[in-house]
Amino acid sequence: MFLLQGAIFMVLAGMVYQDFKYRGIYWWMFPVLFLLMAAATILVLGFTETIAQAGKSILFLALQFAVLTAYISIKQKKLTNIFDGFFGLGDLLFLVVLCFGFSFLNYVLFYLFSLMLIILFTAIFGYRSTAHGKKIPLAGYQALLFMILMAISWFTPAINLLSDDHLINLLGYGN
Repeated sequence: MFLLQGAIFMVLAGMVYQDFKYRGIYWWMFPVLFLLMAAATILVLGFTETIAQAGKSILFLALQFAVLTAYISIKQKKLTNIFDGFFGLGDLLFLVVLCFGFSFLNYVLFYLFSLMLIILFTAIFGYRSTAHGKKIPLAGYQALLFMILMAISWFTPAINLLSDDHLINLLGYGN
């Protein structure tokens, strides 16, 4: 398991570097990260539970993109492809791959918290690079945040990214 997590960490580091430097990530890194994360999660949860957790997260993500597409289409007064200038395909692929690294509630929390942090960071520090236009390296920032979260979970046994039990107990809904 340690080797899988180390490999995941290395692929994430590569993604962070590429997205920050080039505002793009090599396509082959997404299936590699998917295979590593799916294998690590299957080892912990089993195949059926992994598919169930990832399926719920993917449905949540699909709903988010449907609402975003509807909002932008209404604003533009025509049906708009959000991947044509509004959102990167690599960002979507990364979010789908991340579905295999979290339980459902942890995924939703990470998704919302990471977007808020990235918006805040971008608002405070602005765009550092004009070489790539005004593109925000969303997948790179989220990969960096995921790396930090992985490292924290290694040293804090109470934090389990694959279980919602701790979150449910924090919210007072646990036993």
